Amino acid sequence: MFSIVIPYYNKAEYIQRCIDSVLNQSFVDYEIIIINDGSTDEGLNFLSTINSDKIRLITQENKGVSEARNMGIKNAKKQFIAFLDADDCWHNNYLESVKYIIDKEKNVKIIGSSYSRKSDFLTAKYNKINYFKFDDYFKIAIKNTYFTSSSTIIKASFFEQNNGFNPMLKSGEDSDVWFRAVASGGNAFYIQNSLVYYSDEDENQTTKTKQDLKNTLVGNANYLYQDILKLKNNKSFTRFVALYIYFNLYPYFFDKHYNKEAKIVLKQNKIYFFWLHLVYLLPISLGIKLTKSNKNNNFIRLYLKFIIRYFLRLK
Repeated sequence: MFSIVIPYYNKAEYIQRCIDSVLNQSFVDYEIIIINDGSTDEGLNFLSTINSDKIRLITQENKGVSEARNMGIKNAKKQFIAFLDADDCWHNNYLESVKYIIDKEKNVKIIGSSYSRKSDFLTAKYNKINYFKFDDYFKIAIKNTYFTSSSTIIKASFFEQNNGFNPMLKSGEDSDVWFRAVASGGNAFYIQNSLVYYSDEDENQTTKTKQDLKNTLVGNANYLYQDILKLKNNKSFTRFVALYIYFNLYPYFFDKHYNKEAKIVLKQNKIYFFWLHLVYLLPISLGIKLTKSNKNNNFIRLYLKFIIRYFLRLK
């Protein structure tokens, strides 16, 4: 039922914990596809000690996490594709809980699960799986996108008809897939029980440095989603994309290096929100000064959140 795609690059300290969390699942109809993305450590040596025909190892030159996941998708044989990062792990009832929803509900396209940065819950016993269906995902996604790279399972047929992870994107590449999966139709669900341990232990993991605007989802959303935005029955998605850009573009707008590009992105927005646009009317010099201060930068972010949640009534 599940193809589990695990991209691997120099995660020797965590990969065995990750694999063990899958091998210990209470539901056993799955395959594990590990994509060794040109790793230079010896973290996968332990695989030779595992007696399991469920694991396939694919080795490629280092191409980045998006290409690695796409390789896993290409080689997947099951009905649903689950994503798991090599330094994260699952509660042993994760797949069983997802299967419960698939069996009970209709036309399931994508399922997400709550996660925790503390591992205490991994030994918890859940008597009941609490979940809900998104009635209008894009109405609330600006506040919480819900889906993450280790807690999301998507029907494999989506990738037969749509592109996978966009290698051009270095920021927002995961969200891009979740957004397109939901927008493609079918039902989306979210498990409220914590079933995924989202690790922040690896000090060498990619830092949250500012990526080049041309390599971000916020810088490309209107272009990437132009076909979806042309559809007449997607007002919620069109509104979401406009809000997403307003909310995430300002660090680039108030940066001399990216200001001209950011102005073009903002101009392409399909919907104009006056109260959000006020931020972008600040003098560039003042905006640059404000965004360089963590305190003032947080103030701008809080203002945008306030407008979105209360003035625009996205609660």
